[in-house]
Amino acid sequence: MKPTQLKRFMDTIGTLSADECLEAKKALDERAKNVETSIVMKEMANAVQCCPHCGSMNLAKAGSKGGRPRFKCKESLCGKSFNAFTGTPLARLRMVDKHIEHAKCMVEKLTIRQTAEKLEIDIHTAFRWRHRFLTSIRLAQPDKLAGVVEADETFFPLSFKGQRKGLPRPAKKRGTPGSTRGLGPDQIPVLVARDRSTGATLTSKLPSRKAKDISPLLVPRLSQDSILCSDGASAYRVIGKTSGIEVRSTPAKKSAGIYHIQNVNAYDSRLKGWMFSFKGVATKYLDNYLGWHRLLDKNSHRMQGKKFYSAVLG
Repeated sequence: MKPTQLKRFMDTIGTLSADECLEAKKALDERAKNVETSIVMKEMANAVQCCPHCGSMNLAKAGSKGGRPRFKCKESLCGKSFNAFTGTPLARLRMVDKHIEHAKCMVEKLTIRQTAEKLEIDIHTAFRWRHRFLTSIRLAQPDKLAGVVEADETFFPLSFKGQRKGLPRPAKKRGTPGSTRGLGPDQIPVLVARDRSTGATLTSKLPSRKAKDISPLLVPRLSQDSILCSDGASAYRVIGKTSGIEVRSTPAKKSAGIYHIQNVNAYDSRLKGWMFSFKGVATKYLDNYLGWHRLLDKNSHRMQGKKFYSAVLG
């Protein structure tokens, strides 16, 4: 739009009626969504440096398709074309103009039905988008935990929510007690390890509470001079002996000074409260939701749709 056209447009705003203002606001809001998406796509296109297929940096621009700039690899052995989304979890997803709005829905923790209604998409599309968006996020774990590190497990019920065939047990209604009391096979352990100084948090589903299953997830991330605080479970003592890391156990119902797991317990409480509104999460998707909560908990006061979208793209 030329400056003179913009000036004439701005001059007419003062003459609009209330109904016309609402219509204009709706149109401007829709336009703002498209502009925001266009900016993100342009940033992604400018960041492309190599071919995702062969790694070559010998590239050429190859027009655009569906609003996405495309590139072509000039290596004779490759020669493939691609766009900035190729190799990301969002590759081949349609309706790109609604992706950032979907990211905002995930920041607001809207349900699948609420998201589908707000974006005017099918409920199955909303479900598929949710888990495609979480593909990279669930893999984003802290690289290092140092200083005083607290570790413990929390538990979620084994769930086959959404599964209609091949159930290993008879179907049951939500809220039905498990077949065994206490920490039986109906409870899925989740490791929670938290760096007390930085707040970096590791959360991951575990096959069991044994040291052989906890160690591969936890030990590579612990610095050698760190102090691991636990609730006294034998698995952590075994980990301390085999890895040479100092382990401090918190005595039951006693004060242990600085060696406690209160930060992990507080995180567990926030995690359980956040999960409650989903009314049960299928065990096969549990790691996705753990990553989702990890990202929101880390950026609880400054998370926006665009930042969430950037995390989705890795």
